Amino acid sequence: MSGCALFLRQAATAARACWALVALSASRRPLRTSPPSRAFAKELFLGKIDKKGVFPFPEVSQDELNEINQFVGPMEKFFNEEVDSQKIDREGKIPDDTLEKLKSLGLFGMQVPEEYGGLDLSNTMYACLGEIISLDRSITVTIAAHQAIGLKRE
Repeated sequence: MSGCALFLRQAATAARACWALVALSASRRPLRTSPPSRAFAKELFLGKIDKKGVFPFPEVSQDELNEINQFVGPMEKFFNEEVDSQKIDREGKIPDDTLEKLKSLGLFGMQVPEEYGGLDLSNTMYACLGEIISLDRSITVTIAAHQAIGLKRE
């Protein structure tokens, strides 16, 4: 067989293989079932804001506002007057009386449903109280662990 004939045979074989790959890829189902979405932060850098990803901002009802205001005063007073953050950091332990007071304020069950002894606060209300709780880092971690471990809200 001449070199030219061998070359043509190899070219024909390669062409058949290429067509087989094209046919295979055309018959395969695409991996995505929805159009690709663009990352929110990337869009910000491009000067575009995807408003549906940001708005509507959660609004607090008047009932929620009244309920949360019942907690804010006593909590701020407790954290400003009774919590000694430097002592907690120095000793590496939250005092038992502080833990008991946190328990009496209901802070270990902020998002636990009322039927199980919790306060059943919404995420918005939890975030509002979180601002006060964050006055002490050790207490913040302790309370956050009790809200997160094994507790799932619908």
